[in-house]
Parts: sequence; C-alpha cells; structure tokens
Amino acid sequence: MAGEHIDILETEGLKHNRLVTVEVNERPVKLLGPRETGEQIKIAAIEQGAEIGTDYLLDEVSHDGIHRRIQDHEHIELHDHMVFLARRPEHVMVVTVNEQAVKLEGDSATGLEIKAAAIAQGAAIQINFVLQEELPNGTSRVIGDHDRIHLREHLRFTAIAPDDNS
Repeated sequence: MAGEHIDILETEGLKHNRLVTVEVNERPVKLLGPRETGEQIKIAAIEQGAEIGTDYLLDEVSHDGIHRRIQDHEHIELHDHMVFLARRPEHVMVVTVNEQAVKLEGDSATGLEIKAAAIAQGAAIQINFVLQEELPNGTSRVIGDHDRIHLREHLRFTAIAPDDNS
C-alpha cells in the first residue's frame, strides 16, 4: 500500500522531491530536494546534530575549494555530496567608502579588501581606484592595496580613479 502511494506521487509530478545528502561542517545532512534556502539548510543541519546556529554564515564549498556565501533567503539547487561550511559570524564593522556604508568582517582589512567589499556592496568604484582614508584633522592618506588597516567605527574612505587629478 505504501508503494502505491509513492507511485501516485511520482505520477503526479512530485518525483523531484527526493532526499539529498549534503555535508555541513563535515556532518551528513539529509534535505528534501530539489531546492532549499540557506536558512533551511542551516535549520536541517541543526535538527540533525550539527553544532551551529541559525545566525552562522553558510558557504558552499566547491570541489576546487572555492567558497561561495549562501544568503539565508537564497534558494540552492541541491545535489548529493554538496559541501557546506557554517561558521560563527566574525565581528562586523561598518565603514564609509565614497559616502556609502560598507560592511567588513574582522578586525582588519587591506586596501584591496576594502575596495572589493565596497564594489560587492554596490559602490560605484573600480578595483584599480586609489583608496584614501579621510583623517579627523581634514587631511587624508593613501591606503595601498596591501596596506592593512585596523577597522573601527566611523572610518571614512574615498576611492578615486587613478587618473583623476581633482
């Protein structure tokens, strides 16, 4: 009788709903495919014994080791053997780049990391722009791509095109 029920579901077009086993922090997690949100993946992992929280950041880890951040609301096409890494969010600091708020994780960032985060968050700059820290005394100092800045509240930066003579 139970087999007949499954056959009926499959003939009604629900065949795509099947269990998919993924890995979250090296722990197998079973999900009902074909799609789940980042939040649903974290909740299922917690229910299945992963020691993470719903506030954790979730990354999909590709076979070549590249991490891609999965947002809580983002729908993911699932397949067996996907690997996810969930980690506690680091300290988040908000700075300003060209009058736009930019969120940065951690205690420090390089000039290149600041520009890349600003671009990813919609700032109208390019990676080759010159980054300057606006100092409290009204002057500024150039921050090189490899210069590391200790992050703190109220830091302000400007990023200008390298050929801008203003």
